[in-house]
Amino acid sequence: MRNIVLITILIATAISTFAQKSAGQIIYERKTDWVKIRSKATYLSQEEKDRMAQTWKNDTEYKQKMVLDFNDKTSYYTFQDQQEQSEDGTYSWRNDEYRITRDFENEKLLEIHEMLGKTYILEDSLKMPKWKVLNDIKEVAGYICMKASMVDTVKNQKIIAWFSTEIPVSSGPERFYGLPGMILETDIDEGAIVLTATSIIFNPAQEIPKLPKKLKGKKIALAAYNDSIYTYIKQQESLHRFPWGIRY
Repeated sequence: MRNIVLITILIATAISTFAQKSAGQIIYERKTDWVKIRSKATYLSQEEKDRMAQTWKNDTEYKQKMVLDFNDKTSYYTFQDQQEQSEDGTYSWRNDEYRITRDFENEKLLEIHEMLGKTYILEDSLKMPKWKVLNDIKEVAGYICMKASMVDTVKNQKIIAWFSTEIPVSSGPERFYGLPGMILETDIDEGAIVLTATSIIFNPAQEIPKLPKKLKGKKIALAAYNDSIYTYIKQQESLHRFPWGIRY
């Protein structure tokens, strides 16, 4: 009888913990290293890359805040502030449209991307990324995380993700998800872009922002959108230009 009571308590505790950490909001810091990004250009010589690194050595990073609202059924990811300004406050700008909604319950994806002067609306089914879970672990934002890797074949980028099973939601920043726990840190292309969770607030009643019923933009399937990105990258490389017009 005592064992049955103990098991019941453990199960109840597990269910309670699961519920408590299945909804909330995560703030990510998105750090961009311009030198590392530019050094990926295959048409630049090593001398040009070294000169660039020396020129920009004191001004290589740019930081932004991104926000992920989530529960066990859906998630919504975008900029924390659509309007941003320089650290000295001398100028400001509007971020491009960039919103990602994942409906895990119905396995549907809805993304809005502004690219090259156009707005694209991606509506498709959720397609699980091909992750390889590794043995390494580290702490991110107070949570023990496991390491996973994959390759973005469209942009030819190596992706490293650190995810925590303590947050039992298969989501994460940018277009990365599909692991048995929340992704709290992502390294894109060997440090060119690094996204790290800086704030995690759990809220069982977390509201997920809703997109307008009427969306303005060109509707496109995920495969077609990826094809357009791949083609643009190749075109720019052939002209010895860096593909700045797309999100890295």
